[in-house]
Amino acid sequence: MIKLVVNGKVEKFESSKYANFGELLDKVSMNLKGMVLSEVKINKKLVPISRIDELRNAILDNELEIEMNFVPLQEFFITTLSDVIEYIDNITNLLGKVSDNILLGDNEGFSNIVDLAEGISSMENLRVNSMKMTGFSPSDFQLKVDGNEVADILRNFVEALESKDLLELSDLLKEKIPIVLDYYKSYFQNILKTLKQNN
Repeated sequence: MIKLVVNGKVEKFESSKYANFGELLDKVSMNLKGMVLSEVKINKKLVPISRIDELRNAILDNELEIEMNFVPLQEFFITTLSDVIEYIDNITNLLGKVSDNILLGDNEGFSNIVDLAEGISSMENLRVNSMKMTGFSPSDFQLKVDGNEVADILRNFVEALESKDLLELSDLLKEKIPIVLDYYKSYFQNILKTLKQNN
């Protein structure tokens, strides 16, 4: 029997009840409208939410214990925004070191740049989703940085990455990427403040 715990409520069933993990997740989610999956543990091991899609086709085994926790969408969104703002602070503090590592041709520096590019892509997705959810775009707030300037910096950043221009990458990391991060941070802080005021 599979033991399923959803927000503390326990249910047991045979693995054959669902074709795969994705079907189980869809069924559970359907019964919790307006709620978002915030945490999954399989056999007491935490599974990052970002990896859930990789599990969708996994066949269920009778010896599993699956715990799922769901929270209201707005609560999840507020937590996500808070986490992203903290993440921006952390990477802003590391940019100088990454810039130096790039100039030295250090592999860790290149690995950090790939992580940074993925992080910025995630921030952009969150910005788009924030606009859809709240109706507020960056232009609704008095941000110190203009969206067009951010787009230009990111275009230069991608070009420098593609051409492997180490000097340009190093300069961008020290001088321009902090402007991009400040843009996202300021926007997310404003959205967070607005959401908390309306709560």
